This record gives sequence, C-alpha cells and structure tokens, in this order.
Amino acid sequence: MANKPPAADDLSTLLDNYNDAKVTPPNLSGPEDEWIEKFNVHRDKVIRPAMEQLGKEIEKRGHDFHIVSRDFRRGNRPLPDEASIRIDIYLADEKSRTKINADKRPHVGFATNHKKQTVNVIICDVTSRGGVESKVAEFPLDKIDAALIRDKFVALFKRLIAA
Repeated sequence: MANKPPAADDLSTLLDNYNDAKVTPPNLSGPEDEWIEKFNVHRDKVIRPAMEQLGKEIEKRGHDFHIVSRDFRRGNRPLPDEASIRIDIYLADEKSRTKINADKRPHVGFATNHKKQTVNVIICDVTSRGGVESKVAEFPLDKIDAALIRDKFVALFKRLIAA
C-alpha cells in the first residue's frame, strides 16, 4: 500500500507543535525601536510642519509639492524599510513631465538609519533634463530642525538652477 500524505488535521497539529517548540517572536522593544518612535514623533512635530511651510512658499511661485512619509517596517527580510519623509517638488515648468508616483523627481528627504540612530539627508535634483539623487549629510535626530530643513531645501534649488 502506498504512503498516504498526512491529513490536513495531522499537518495542522504538526505545525502547531512546531510553532510552539521553535518559533519565538522577535523582541520589538529594543533601543533601536525606541529611537524609531522618537523619529516618528520628530517627523510629525518638526519635519512635516517645516516642509509644509516651505511648500506653501513655493506654491506662491506657481510650483506644487507633495509630502510623502513611510513608517519603519521590518517585515520578513534581512534589511528593513527605514522610516522616512520627503517633500516632492512639482516645478511649474515641468508639470507635464513630473507625474504623480513617478520614480524620481526633485525632493529633499530625511530617512532613518536605525542601526546608527542617525538621519540621512537626501537631495534629488532629477528633472526632465537629468540630475542625481544623493545622500548629502547624516545627522543625529536632535540636529534636524526647521533651519536645517530650510537650508537643505535651498540647496536643492541651487542644484536645480545650476543644472
């Protein structure tokens, strides 16, 4: 008589036993996770309002903006998705060429490096004429303030003018 595969109930019991014996949930309350929470609060209370203010300034000149933020996510992969926030710029003379959800457009962004507990500053000056995205600085969280955000925003426009 041929071997029969185990019934679904037998597999279910085996998986339950395996999970009880082998699988332990990850510890989610370490110093890295506490730091990510601090970043989330800082992002909502300092970074986003500064970006909104800058966005309103460029709207007065016919440009537009969109603020995009992502939460930290470990998932089931070796490298997690870092938390981030960026302000995408829709230049008045590029509206037909910069579509929503396009991969690259001019932006200034701030992304966590949870292992080092620092924030990477990214400037992207990509337009229809070309450009690059680059990490321009790395700071401790407490150094990211409205003045620094404005400084990096101005740096983006300097790069756009130079292009």
